[in-house]
Amino acid sequence: MKKLLFVVLTLCLSSLFAELYPARRYVELGVGVDVLAAQNAMPLADIFKKNLVLDLKNISSSLPKSGFRAYLWEADDVHLDFNFKKFGFGFHMNTEYSANFNIAKELFDILGKGISPGKEYTAEGNVWAESFVSFSVPVRFNVGKFRVKVAPACFAPIFYAPSTTVKARAVNGNDGSVTVSATAPIEFYTVGKYRDIVKNGTISTDFYKSFDGKDIGQDLARAMGFDISALVEYPLFDSLDVGGYANIPIVPARLKGKVSATATLSAQCDSIMRVITDDSKFEKTAEITDAVYSDANYAVNRPMRFGAECAWRPVGKWLTMRGSAGLALRNPFGEDFSVKSVYPEYKLGVEIVGIGMFGLNLSTEYTKKIFAHSVGVMLNFRAVEIDVMAAVCSPTFVQSFKGEGVCASAAVKLGW
Repeated sequence: MKKLLFVVLTLCLSSLFAELYPARRYVELGVGVDVLAAQNAMPLADIFKKNLVLDLKNISSSLPKSGFRAYLWEADDVHLDFNFKKFGFGFHMNTEYSANFNIAKELFDILGKGISPGKEYTAEGNVWAESFVSFSVPVRFNVGKFRVKVAPACFAPIFYAPSTTVKARAVNGNDGSVTVSATAPIEFYTVGKYRDIVKNGTISTDFYKSFDGKDIGQDLARAMGFDISALVEYPLFDSLDVGGYANIPIVPARLKGKVSATATLSAQCDSIMRVITDDSKFEKTAEITDAVYSDANYAVNRPMRFGAECAWRPVGKWLTMRGSAGLALRNPFGEDFSVKSVYPEYKLGVEIVGIGMFGLNLSTEYTKKIFAHSVGVMLNFRAVEIDVMAAVCSPTFVQSFKGEGVCASAAVKLGW
């Protein structure tokens, strides 16, 4: 009994003065990559079958009111951190790419439930994409019982495509044929004045061959914007830390080149059944026309975020239960900012560490308008740490459990 009480007391004392995110090494050099691909039409296991079957009626009934959405995201991180008892600092470099496409549910209702012969139906959606590179210097210090982490950052968008409306059209001929077409004005901005992107009214596929690494570096430096991230935390109880976080735009980055064009996609078949049973009956065309290059001075900010989070360690530092909730705003103060650019975020997780070299992380979250449920594993050999994570995800909550999207990450950390 005394031994049991001693173990319990030791675990409880170990949670005193804990932090939201305690450092594991005094000096740490790390490299990581995250990849996410999600959609909400059907499970990936069905998409990658040898014989793909499109059940349009089932897809239509499963989609939410917001319609079909596909989202891609990729991020890379390199960091060097120095951690001391009451002070810490580091140097971080990040790159991030994301792209989003969605189309109204009405289009899938039409294809799944049928349309009247000779009648035309329309639906709208939107598309956007962006890519950033950033350099930050996080600094951590204490003010009484408060712990403050501030990370001023310079960032530059490599390219940016503002939210653009996509218009889709479906027509069912009197002979049973179906034609679906979509048009979208392409508009994206580049970090430099790259006129070779457009040649003879079309977007060149080999424009990158004329790029000079030195020129690109200078363009990125001239385009730099500035924002600042902050985290303030407080040990509310011995086992409970609470905090507030924010990412605040200060100076927007500036993009100097603009490309405008029109994208069209058309697909036609003798009947919907032919699409399902025989792909040879399916005809499609896609083209980009009327491309024009012009100089620009377009302002872009990285997303603004703010919210609150907590870390509860009920039985010691080896078990942490986390929760966070907040709001995010894509390109705040930008020309394409709208109500749809604002969305909530939350995350709930359980983290187990200190069981020998092994650690486990389970979480469920809604970030970037994507629901994800993940399992992460950590192998910590003190001098070397390896973290891997895998998740199922989807823009729709119910569908996120069906594997309609996947997310994965891996990181290696060195130090002592």
